[in-house]
Formats: sequence, structure tokens, C-alpha cells
Amino acid sequence: MQRGRAAAKTCITMYRNIEEITGKRTFLSTGCIKAMNGDIIIDKEKILERWAEYIRELFKDDRKDHNIMKNNFADPPIMKEEVETAIKKMKHGKATGPDNISVELIDALKILELEKSLIF
Repeated sequence: MQRGRAAAKTCITMYRNIEEITGKRTFLSTGCIKAMNGDIIIDKEKILERWAEYIRELFKDDRKDHNIMKNNFADPPIMKEEVETAIKKMKHGKATGPDNISVELIDALKILELEKSLIF
């Protein structure tokens, strides 16, 4: 096992040396970054500060006003019969939507509501 690792390490070192000699080696991290004014930053703390500054700048929201949808109460109210018809059309055993409410849960609540109305 040790022998295999040593051979792999030697192989990796050899390929790195070849890449370095031929000029094809690319460095993933140089340990420096450019400031907004173009100066090179080497200090780790200042690099972290620059990254934070970059992210704040990247996600800055300069929009004046967001379009906020207003409720339009001119529409007719949703009728109970419409909701019941929609629930009856829903198929059992399907994945829930973004609200995580399954058809089975809606049916169970409907049964509880019926039992509650029979008690009183």
C-alpha cells in the first residue's frame, strides 16, 4: 500500500515538473487579490475584507421602489362549492406542493369538520 502511494506521489510530482517546464501549469490560487483601485492585496485579513466588499457590491439593490402587488377586492369571493369541487378533482398519492399539504390531509380535515358538525 505504501509503495503504491509513493509511486503515485512521484508520478504527480513528475507531471507538475513537466507542466512547470513547458509553461502549461496553471495556478488555482495565488494568495492575492486586486483591490477596487487595482492594487494587489496579499494580507489574508485584507483579502477577506475585499471579498466581503465585493459580495456586498454584487448583491446591492439600487432599485427605487419594488412593485408591490395590491389586493384587488373587485373580484368576486371564492365560493365554498368551488373549493370543494377543486378538492374532489385532486388525485390521492401525489407529491405535495410548496405548502406541503397533501390531498389526504385535506380529506382528513374535511372528515373532522363533518364529525365536529354532527357533535354540535
